[in-house]
Amino acid sequence: MTPDFTIREAILKDVPAIAVLGRATYKEHFSDIWHNIDSFLDADFTHDAIESCINSPSSHRYLLALKSDVLIGFAKLNINSELKDMGKLCIELQKIYVKKDNVGNNLGSVLLHKVMELALALGSKYVWLDVLKNNVQAQRFYQRHQFSIVDEIPYKTDKYELGMFVMVKMLEK
Repeated sequence: MTPDFTIREAILKDVPAIAVLGRATYKEHFSDIWHNIDSFLDADFTHDAIESCINSPSSHRYLLALKSDVLIGFAKLNINSELKDMGKLCIELQKIYVKKDNVGNNLGSVLLHKVMELALALGSKYVWLDVLKNNVQAQRFYQRHQFSIVDEIPYKTDKYELGMFVMVKMLEK
């Protein structure tokens, strides 16, 4: 069965939709760990910050998932983002956000597959990410896609000290 969505790289006209979806999906999934979530989102999802990423394809990429030309999910990648002791030529999957009503339709897996294709095309040796230690659902998702926990790092919001796991997937050429 062919999915009823398409994946493509973001362009400047996508900035407003990314900003809206980024804020909305983050709030859907993580509002309970913040007192003032808007201060975090105001720094992360400004139009200027998103435009800067789209204008820097050698440093960042957004992969968009669209259904009937409406943005329903995205992945943000940081190119050549080295993980300590792992060497260069890698990609950090900084964000993978999907509208809550589209969770469970294989969209996350398709987006992740496209991330891996792009990473290989760019010559990356591995993809890494960090995930909240209390986000067991996301950890299981990444483990199903052959990511392994390699480290723990501190992370805190204005409400909690949560910690994160660093997960890595080695890529085969």
